[in-house]
Amino acid sequence: MSAESRSRGWQRWRETVFATCTAWLILQNMALLALVAWGHPGSALAAGAAIAKTAITLSGQLFVLMRAVALGLALAAYLVHAPVMELRNESREGRHEQ
Repeated sequence: MSAESRSRGWQRWRETVFATCTAWLILQNMALLALVAWGHPGSALAAGAAIAKTAITLSGQLFVLMRAVALGLALAAYLVHAPVMELRNESREGRHEQ
């Protein structure tokens, strides 16, 4: 089996999977739109807005927490490595003076 036929088989398999996933997403979206149109669209939109508002609020809080952790780790790394660099500079200066 040549490399070209193997890559062609892989490409055909990849295109088949892509087409299947696309068809599934189209069917899924059509079903969701039908359910929203069949039910009460106002209550569905209100529920979606409430979920979106909650998600934005929680993600904002998580972003602040993530930023605080990153800054704390950066400070800890600076405090651990900064004195070592100063000692090396002082020992180099001492060697040059002698």
